Amino acid sequence: MTGIGDTVSLGLIGTGGRLRHVVKNLCAADHRIKVAAFYDPDPVSIEAMKKEFGTTPVVCQSVEELVALDSIGWVFIGSPNYRHSEQAVAALRAGKDVFCEKPLATSLEDCIAIRDAADKSGRVFALGLVLRYAEIYQNVHKLLDSGAIGELISFEFNETLGFNHGGYIFGNWRRQMKLAGSHLLEKCCHDIDLANWMSGSLPVRVASFGGRNFFISKNEHHMARLGADGKGNAAYCGWPDPHRVNPFSQGADIVDNQVVILEYANGVHATFHTNCNTAIPERRFYLCGSEGTIRANAIEGLIEWKRIGHETKIERLKLKDEGGHAGGDEHMAAGLAQTLRNGAKPLAGVAEGLRSCVAAFGVDQALAQGRVIDLIPVWRELGIEVS
Repeated sequence: MTGIGDTVSLGLIGTGGRLRHVVKNLCAADHRIKVAAFYDPDPVSIEAMKKEFGTTPVVCQSVEELVALDSIGWVFIGSPNYRHSEQAVAALRAGKDVFCEKPLATSLEDCIAIRDAADKSGRVFALGLVLRYAEIYQNVHKLLDSGAIGELISFEFNETLGFNHGGYIFGNWRRQMKLAGSHLLEKCCHDIDLANWMSGSLPVRVASFGGRNFFISKNEHHMARLGADGKGNAAYCGWPDPHRVNPFSQGADIVDNQVVILEYANGVHATFHTNCNTAIPERRFYLCGSEGTIRANAIEGLIEWKRIGHETKIERLKLKDEGGHAGGDEHMAAGLAQTLRNGAKPLAGVAEGLRSCVAAFGVDQALAQGRVIDLIPVWRELGIEVS
């Protein structure tokens, strides 16, 4: 644990917009946390780092150079997902504590490699499952724990994206599974993690249907149909990206819509829906229990719950508008500051990341093979008890 007044020095790997945002929030949450060094092979990211963090941080020429620096205690990883494992393992073996953006990794083997390296090193490993920190989901989990709706029986949840958000995903590296993993893994592992957390269990049987039905070349005419926005950005290109490609161009191999069915070990059943081209984005949970119902809309910041009964009334909790990830970015920064400064346990780590990845891998296997996938053998292989 760092002593009071000491500076915590960070080394960053993969300094794209997301990691820069995470680290800026973290440094704002505690001014004793500083960026000491970074590595990124992309000149655009290097220049962005210098613009946002000044010229003080050392620009390293390799991951190996960065993790060998005695001046840094924490390594923060924001590289494309397929690089997470090799970079996290290198940092852990070098004796560094690690923060890694979600998902944990893009294959089960790589997830296991991170878990084993973290266990062997004894270092802290925090994962960027930012929604764990969001006030709305903290409140929903407390309601479930309090028995507000009795025993959870079934629920539905979703993440449907605004069209510019979808265009952003299909206009950068996230469009390719070899770099990002599947859409469910890259974008929706947050939601799968929340579902595991809310259910208090792990999925044992999964099924899925989906495809890429919109972001294909024949639909490029929708960009012209909608025209540019008030800032001159073309439709489906409203989110900035320095390496943007046409989101309707060839090269993408992820789905743009998917539905999922999950059966949990404790008997809870759930459905999930994602779509990358909507006019009314949602991130919503609808949880049905033996004694009531909870509805939580993260975009509106609204939780509603009602007990089953003849004259019961809906209770509501309206949270303030906190911006990205339902305020999770700011709350994660505050939580990580406590982890870095005082040794507080992060709300998400290897265990949570591994569980969300296993569920996503199983769902995507079900989609690819057109059958129900039994996950119990995987949990057993990993030594994880399901209940």
